[in-house]
Amino acid sequence: MKSMVFSSGKGGVGKTTITLNLGLALAKAGKRVTVVDADLQMANLGILLGVDSTPITLHNVLAGENSIADAVYQGPNGLKYVPAGLSSERLEKIDYSKLPDAVKALAEQNDYVLIDSPPGLGPDAQAAMKSAEELVILMTPEPASLADALKVKQLADRTGTKIAGLVINMSYGDKTEISPADLEAVMDNSKVLAVLPEDREVRRSNALQQPVFVRAPASPFSKAIELLALKLMGGQPPVAPQKERKGLIAGVVKFIRKLFGAKG
Repeated sequence: MKSMVFSSGKGGVGKTTITLNLGLALAKAGKRVTVVDADLQMANLGILLGVDSTPITLHNVLAGENSIADAVYQGPNGLKYVPAGLSSERLEKIDYSKLPDAVKALAEQNDYVLIDSPPGLGPDAQAAMKSAEELVILMTPEPASLADALKVKQLADRTGTKIAGLVINMSYGDKTEISPADLEAVMDNSKVLAVLPEDREVRRSNALQQPVFVRAPASPFSKAIELLALKLMGGQPPVAPQKERKGLIAGVVKFIRKLFGAKG
């Protein structure tokens, strides 16, 4: 049993898309998986699945109205999921302290519980982080996203949450991108678990409300997600070698290291 929270310093890095499709890849591999939409203010998991009605959601659970078992629904590939409600009217009733117990109850019935955290460092994001055994930090390969990722890491260090690694999304493989080696150095040697490519099939699938791993399993993004799932299950997929990059991006990385007091 393993619970993992997927966090980012800001929205727009593909957090829900990655969490959902990784869950589908793990489920396809025969694992018992439940994905939890813990982004209670901006719930998107149900939208990406094309689900328009879930009578009981995580909002009800954290409001003390239902058990977590009541909020579990069946998805593709044998995946199960816990949606968040789309209405903002119930937010004032939410007790974030109930989330760890809810996740623990799910973990007893699953091999993996994947938690889609709210972006940022607010109380909701901290509650999601504290509910999981491990944290995966999601980011894009650009300086602003790196700075945000460092803030998430600092919060994880304060809460004692183990960092499983980093996932870089929306990569073009361009020489102006911050390299995985530089990211690992700035993040105190937290490992890059995967570099996910920018892929038009992701946007198409989201627009059609069909997970890309189901709709376009041969797409570059889906193949990269499958390799990430293999790594999380204990396999060792190959990692493409990265050349050392100097110049503008190296200078930016050095600047961010100094800004956050990072070593190296």
